[in-house]
Amino acid sequence: MGLQQAVTGESVVVVEALAFRVTGDGGLAFRALAGELGGGRHPDAVARELLGLSRDTAAHLLHSTSWRHEPSGRVVLTYACCPDPRPGLPAVPLADRTLAHGEGPASPSPDRPRIEQVAAHAVRHLAFLRHTDPSARQVIESVPGLPDVLASWSPVPAGQLPGSGYSCSASPMKIPSGPRT
Repeated sequence: MGLQQAVTGESVVVVEALAFRVTGDGGLAFRALAGELGGGRHPDAVARELLGLSRDTAAHLLHSTSWRHEPSGRVVLTYACCPDPRPGLPAVPLADRTLAHGEGPASPSPDRPRIEQVAAHAVRHLAFLRHTDPSARQVIESVPGLPDVLASWSPVPAGQLPGSGYSCSASPMKIPSGPRT
């Protein structure tokens, strides 16, 4: 899928919005839109504009999920949106859950992540928010089939290891008290 671009010139920062929907077979599909960040605008405002969302919508969840540097020098700020505000437009099924990784501990940025990898990372954010953010959970639970789809995705944040004291359940995550490292 090509990125639907509204990007012109040599913008240094680009906002990318991934609009997710539940498919008829119980999976996920997404659309990718991009626009320049300029003129002192806030990235949230650009993402909402790309998606056609109002600032005060309660029917859609918009969440910043990642950033990446492209070989051209651009920085891309990625947002996830659910449900897709325009579900009649073509979308790409998200069949691959593979996440992008850097080359090593001191090289965290993947060389060229595929849009599917960026989308899979964004879905993990949505799965995490379902457990930790009451407002996000309310939107997610209002979308038919979305809670079931997200239940099959890991809600564990980046760097989280099994057995570290964090728990995922239908209620908000419990963060253990005590010193944090």
